Amino acid sequence: MTEYEAWTLMAAFFTSNAVFFLGCIVAVWLGFRMSNNIYEAGNASTIAKALTTIYCLCVAFFMFGTLSQQVSLINDFSTGFSQLAETTEISGAAQRIADSDTTLQNIVNLVFVLSIIAFQMAGVWMKKSD
Repeated sequence: MTEYEAWTLMAAFFTSNAVFFLGCIVAVWLGFRMSNNIYEAGNASTIAKALTTIYCLCVAFFMFGTLSQQVSLINDFSTGFSQLAETTEISGAAQRIADSDTTLQNIVNLVFVLSIIAFQMAGVWMKKSD
């Protein structure tokens, strides 16, 4: 595989991942809407709160999966560019990806998803102050 083919494949993967991420954003927004409606109503049933909690946790799982898949793709292409660099000269951009460390990205993704869950669950389970 040439570097150009790797870049093309990487662009295709990131395009489909971006579309799925947009879907997750819409689902997160809906979770915030449900959470806010429960908080504002103040008298929602426990079943409604439990169903909203399940929905929000599922969406958070999907969101973290999408973000993790993006990091995994970077790791995979990093390995590919590293192997390609052993046999041919690669561009500076490809070399930066080959040298990348995605540890910080994984931590930021986890904190991001946990903060979404914390805000949503606060809206679902906290009582509204009068």
